This record gives sequence, structure tokens and C-alpha cells, in this order.
Amino acid sequence: MKTKILMIVTAFLVSCARSSYYEPESLDSCPKVQINESDRAIVQKAGGHDLFKIEVIGYDGHCYYDERVSKVKAVVSPRFKVTRLEDTSVEDVHFSYYIETAEGPTRFLGKKTYFTEVKLPKGGQEVYHTPKSGELSIPVQDDDADILVGLYVIRADSDYPVK
Repeated sequence: MKTKILMIVTAFLVSCARSSYYEPESLDSCPKVQINESDRAIVQKAGGHDLFKIEVIGYDGHCYYDERVSKVKAVVSPRFKVTRLEDTSVEDVHFSYYIETAEGPTRFLGKKTYFTEVKLPKGGQEVYHTPKSGELSIPVQDDDADILVGLYVIRADSDYPVK
């Protein structure tokens, strides 16, 4: 009787251990990031003048398995190009962007907003900027777990999307 109970408990523990095991090699193609076309670029304006064009031009990223919370995490840093549109004395460009999971189980859906700033010295025409990384939990079993990246329009009277 004790042997049967021990075998059942052992079989249960082995099956539980296998179901929570994760192969880190499957993270090679992670993260799968898409730049949201409708939020790819904005123009900042002030006093009726177009000052800066801000564009998402790419990203850097990787994934890792966080054993502490038993979830796969995607780390994403969008890359931006900021172009001066008019010769002004404004040097500091402030903008916000988002990183969100596009699809997946409800507990993974969400949008995180980040704020950043770039210094574009007087006389400079453009600068490239990669802000601090953002991090999202993503589903392990979903090979198509896309992450969307885009720019936020901060105020209707100062920023507008570029189509």
C-alpha cells in the first residue's frame, strides 16, 4: 500500500515538474515587435509652428524567463529619430510612447506608457535616441505574441500624428 501511494505521489510530482519546465532556447526569436503604423510618427508644434518630427524607427530587445514569477518577460527599447523642422531656440524635446501586448491571455494584455526627453542642440537637425527599456510579461506558449510600440499624442493642440 505504501509503495502504491509513493508511486502515485512520485508520478504526480514528475508531471507537475514537467509542465512548469521551460526551454530557454525558444526565446531566440523573442520579442516580436511591431511598430503601430498609426502611431509611428508625430509632429510637435508650438505657437502655430511645427517644431519637431518624432519617429519610431526600430527597437532593441530580448526576452528572458523570470524564474521568480515563472513568466517570460520581454524587454523592449524603441529607437527614435527626432528631426528639427524649424530653426528655433528650443532644445529639449519631451514625448511619450507606449509598449503593449497585442494579443494573448487576459492577464498579459496591457499598455505601459513611458516618458522620455531628447536634447537637440541649437543648429542641430536630427538626433537618434534609445530610451531606457520597458518590460512586459508575455505568454510562453504563444509564438505569435506580438508587442506593439507607438507614440502618444500628448495634447491635441501641440502634437499631431503624421499620416
